[in-house]
Amino acid sequence: MDPRARHPGRTAHAHLLALARSNGLPGRRVAEVIDLVGLHAVAYDRVGGFSLGMGQRLGIAAALLGDPEVLLLDEPVNGLDPEGIRWVRELLRGLAAEGRTVLVSSHLMSEMEDTADHLVVLGRGRLLADVPMAELLGASAAVRVRTPRAPLLAPALRAAGGRVRPEPDGALRVEGLDPAAVGEVAFAAGVPVHELSRVVASLEAAYLALTGDEVEYRAGPTT
Repeated sequence: MDPRARHPGRTAHAHLLALARSNGLPGRRVAEVIDLVGLHAVAYDRVGGFSLGMGQRLGIAAALLGDPEVLLLDEPVNGLDPEGIRWVRELLRGLAAEGRTVLVSSHLMSEMEDTADHLVVLGRGRLLADVPMAELLGASAAVRVRTPRAPLLAPALRAAGGRVRPEPDGALRVEGLDPAAVGEVAFAAGVPVHELSRVVASLEAAYLALTGDEVEYRAGPTT
């Protein structure tokens, strides 16, 4: 449901009621979705004066009128303030927890990283990935190790199969080995370790590493 597809002279209640009646849905559902999206205070205000964020809430209310088992939303947090974004995140996860499938399209990868359970990546007409979010981020994980004897530890890590590159602060970023393996290599080499931690890539970094090009992605909390 396009949140802009509304008559500016109608109230939010009248807009949703018209949609309900035209789709054979019970009128009582209107009040339910208005409360659900937090528009009860402006339910009888004309939608022509709504802000972008309020329009987004109205669009979500329209999408929920039919109490769908599968919900598809395009940029649902566009125009929302931080509180509104958190509300959408909790709403979507709540709907998914009820057993629904929620599919979200968004360019805000940091928000999707906090919201989505599963990621689908499409590029040039091909399916590039269809994996749980944790699996995708885990595949791009690395280990950060900091030692005063980095020149000695780096070749030992490479000999153990790790891919090593220095970071600006002098620490080493290691891929291909888990933290336990890095610690064992450091111990065997007699190298003191001041920091040893697992670093998980952001969704944006994992996405760019996967695609290497501009593609479209769809993510959402699913069951």
